[in-house]
Amino acid sequence: MPAPFHNTQIDIEQIPSQAAISFTMMKKSYLNYGIFFSFIFWLVIITLVILGKTVIGFNLPLLLERALWPVLIMAMLSTIVYSYYSYFKEGYALRDKDVVYKEGLFWRSIATIPFSRIQHCEVKEGAVQRLFGLASLHIYTAGGSSSDIDIPGLSPTRANELKQLVLIKINAEELEVKRIKTGEEE
Repeated sequence: MPAPFHNTQIDIEQIPSQAAISFTMMKKSYLNYGIFFSFIFWLVIITLVILGKTVIGFNLPLLLERALWPVLIMAMLSTIVYSYYSYFKEGYALRDKDVVYKEGLFWRSIATIPFSRIQHCEVKEGAVQRLFGLASLHIYTAGGSSSDIDIPGLSPTRANELKQLVLIKINAEELEVKRIKTGEEE
């Protein structure tokens, strides 16, 4: 005989606040990495503009040319300042049942992935990341790429420790699900 259907209402006052989560910040060199990338991006843009003017002979009307340099410099400074302040808004937390990652200075997001949804994870290190002593942990879920989490700004050691912890948690979740499905009691 099937169990009776229950649909108990949840008291929303009892829902844990995300403000109570203690997030771990990224490694300090991740701040330098972000500023470096912003600077290099705009350096390339400015170099292309100079090459366009001198080598190709591409000329803009005088009014646009006078406005171009202050706009480029302000854009470069703005992205560097954005990189600086957004560093302080990023963080991650591992809890008993899930991984939480927050990011965003203006458009903030907090992603929470239960260990039961995680398929696998990997540590990634790019060439420039290695120069700054950084790695990232990429967590893949069953929901597709839009539900994956990439936690940047970790030391390679910390990224591998987190990977091992996530793999242990995944295994424990799988064992619990199997135990429940087979009806085993503790």
